[in-house]
Amino acid sequence: MYRTVAQLDRIGQQLAQRFPQHVRWTTLPETSVQGRPVHALRVRAGTGENRRGVLLVGGVHARELMNPDALVELAVALVLSYTGGTDIVLGGRTWPAADIKMIMDTMDVHIVACTNPDGREYVMTVDDMWRKNRRAGADGECPGVDLNRNCDLLWGVAEGQTSCSPCTDIFVGSAAFSEPETRNVLSIVDSERIDCFVDVHSYSELVLYPWGHSPNQTIDPTRRFTTLPTGSCQPVVAGWREYIDPRDLQRFETVAQRVVQAIVDVRGQQYTPQQGRGLYGTTGTHSDWVYGRHIAHPGARKTYGYTFETGPFVGNARDSFHPADPEPVKRDVTSGLLALMQQCVCAVELIGLRVLGGEDQVDGLRRIRDEVLATTAAGRTWIGLFERLQTSVIPVLFADEALLRRAGDVVARARDAASDAEAPLDDGLVTDTLAVLQDIARGVADADVDAGVRAVREALQPVGGRSWRGLVEQLTSRGPTLR
Repeated sequence: MYRTVAQLDRIGQQLAQRFPQHVRWTTLPETSVQGRPVHALRVRAGTGENRRGVLLVGGVHARELMNPDALVELAVALVLSYTGGTDIVLGGRTWPAADIKMIMDTMDVHIVACTNPDGREYVMTVDDMWRKNRRAGADGECPGVDLNRNCDLLWGVAEGQTSCSPCTDIFVGSAAFSEPETRNVLSIVDSERIDCFVDVHSYSELVLYPWGHSPNQTIDPTRRFTTLPTGSCQPVVAGWREYIDPRDLQRFETVAQRVVQAIVDVRGQQYTPQQGRGLYGTTGTHSDWVYGRHIAHPGARKTYGYTFETGPFVGNARDSFHPADPEPVKRDVTSGLLALMQQCVCAVELIGLRVLGGEDQVDGLRRIRDEVLATTAAGRTWIGLFERLQTSVIPVLFADEALLRRAGDVVARARDAASDAEAPLDDGLVTDTLAVLQDIARGVADADVDAGVRAVREALQPVGGRSWRGLVEQLTSRGPTLR
């Protein structure tokens, strides 16, 4: 029912051999602690470098058998949908071939299906409840490290479900990234452009986002994990509340809700989106570390990191980790991962890349989004509206070359206009922008998109001699009116 490590590897190899133009099969830099190779897939279509990327990892905890299977099957489904022009049907949720084509044409999907091959082999042959890797313990006692406590974010801070004791299931290891399996994940994040990340675990039917070590707060940016002691084997400072940028928190929540809805659509299973701390206190996890890198290392790319906890509790842990019939759960997680990939696409950046010659061509607009609109609640509401609607908009744009070019033209003109904040807004630019939005809305035929276009029209008209600065001030003080 569940694939061995060799079977998982064989699928990856065969997929790359059959579809070399879409699949790259690579051996990661380090073998596991017992000398097994660890592999990664990259799935994509088209050409171009420095494309947006998503990294999916599974099998970090050995006993969570169904997730590596789901990830290799997702790779197969993406390629077959793209090459055959077929929809992906997952119970009650159909992912149109056009949506899959958009993901494949615009994004690199990196997959490490089985991060911990030693652990999986041990689970399938010796102890089906083993969790950690197979690092030899001191004097032959208490082997293994919890790979999802071994990353370099508050490593060795014994908060909640994190321990410095080798004999626990949640042992942090001897140092941050002491394990080759976690260093393999680090190598991908260091060498590839990764914008979104998911560590797929079981069980509890959750979509988790940072932070895991303390409650979130959006008020005091000086309260950063970088100021806390590490390696102490002590809990986080009492009363600590970790800062998270309100723009990032909104994005985490928005994307998590879209993921949850995509899972509901399959067969009605209701996953819960929540901060990681709401499940248990953790430090050194993959998803917190990958998001926290841009804070610990200014200049590093910001990566939005999530953890999925797939499948329900069914009365006992053994049957919850490896259910007798994992197929319904795998369909759920596949739909959730497709939604996350779809949400990882950015329409404005894609227009910059496809029409204007590079993502850097929209840097000015991106800065307005991140450094101005994102600073107020009203501005973040506009950003949230755009992010909710763009997944419906992008397939329409990329199916109509003329419409895409028109959209590129108005984006370029808006970029140029934004460079002079005091210049009056151009009536022609406003008119052309609204015309493009209206044509997009006709192509989508979606009530939410119609409402969003109406909100933009109300914000832009009348121009009345306003400057770009005046428009931005309006947007940061009053959110969209949706009806």
